[in-house]
Amino acid sequence: MIELATITLENEMDLILAYKRSIRTAELLGLTKSTQTVFATAVSEVCREVNDKAFEGIVHLGTMATGSRYFISARITGRVDELFPSNAIGIEYARKLVPVLEFLPDGERLQIVLKLSIPYSARVTSTKIAAVRRQLKDEGPISAYEEIKIRNAALSLQKEQQELALRSATYLNQQKNEFLSVASHELNTPLTVLRSYAQIALRESKDGPLTKYLSKIELQSIKLGALISQLLDISKIENGKMTYEKEVTAASSFLAGCIEGGHLLFPTHDLVVDIDCNCYILIDPIRIEQVINNLLSNAVKYSEPGPVRITTQVDGRFLTISVADAGIGMSEDTQAQVFDKFFRSTHTANTHRGLGIGLYITSQIVNDHGGSIQIKSALGQGTTMSVVLPIVEAPVE
Repeated sequence: MIELATITLENEMDLILAYKRSIRTAELLGLTKSTQTVFATAVSEVCREVNDKAFEGIVHLGTMATGSRYFISARITGRVDELFPSNAIGIEYARKLVPVLEFLPDGERLQIVLKLSIPYSARVTSTKIAAVRRQLKDEGPISAYEEIKIRNAALSLQKEQQELALRSATYLNQQKNEFLSVASHELNTPLTVLRSYAQIALRESKDGPLTKYLSKIELQSIKLGALISQLLDISKIENGKMTYEKEVTAASSFLAGCIEGGHLLFPTHDLVVDIDCNCYILIDPIRIEQVINNLLSNAVKYSEPGPVRITTQVDGRFLTISVADAGIGMSEDTQAQVFDKFFRSTHTANTHRGLGIGLYITSQIVNDHGGSIQIKSALGQGTTMSVVLPIVEAPVE
């Protein structure tokens, strides 16, 4: 069968639509007015029975050929829950109108085929049939109802595609997070062993000829360990499994400890400190120290050796901790995306290594503490990153 038009049977309006489509198809194929009416009536009667007694009914209008003889045909399909009566009133009436009506039940599937020969005078050829198909397509909806029906079908298909894409994306995201979690754990064990042996060898070498190389091994293992920790953090964040052990903490003593560690971690830069914050914050000290170290690491990474300023400001109910450098700075576009996962600025991607996950994790940690991160930067004029955290009451002695 060469299909020319399709109608889904959903309600009574579709019976009228099937009738009109059958008329128009027969007309374009060159059938007489009376033949058009006979064929369309037979189709609509069968459609009525299928619409009443079956589900998911569909009408396929087209042509068939047997030798040199062409037929206009309708194949009406549907799904049935019980035996479909082959002698239903509409079926019997259609049998009287068309010479060929084949009733083909197959379990839950039903198929009824109607055929009516096209006279030779209509001059039907494969070229004409192709032209009819194009014309039916170009003409578009035959009524306002069909236009709405087509639009709804397109919206339904779009929704199904979106849901499928969403399910696929969710599955891939779950697989990715599972891989990150498993891979990070698997990498962590041998890395810990490697780092431990490097430290033992360093102690044993006592400034021997291999000390320089062992120091590099230890340094790179530390960097790799930090990367693995970040991958684990991403996995936890994506799966909603990031946990915190928050406690009321004196801000000044906490920051003093962070900066003391910063002097050891970033010896190439001078940490200029101006801390005046006699207040308390509710934090997970390990996680917020991770935030401070990440901001210091970025300040050092994107600036030449020199001062990196760490300041605080207490404003009402909030504490602002700022880390400022005199480095390469950021454009407005970069500032808008810098907290996105895996974002790498084109300005720095080729000159500075990184995966673009540090600030993503940092922002998530700060947000989970009820705080926010602010950026003040311009290209060539340095960057100031500020963490704003809510202040809490001092603990009761």
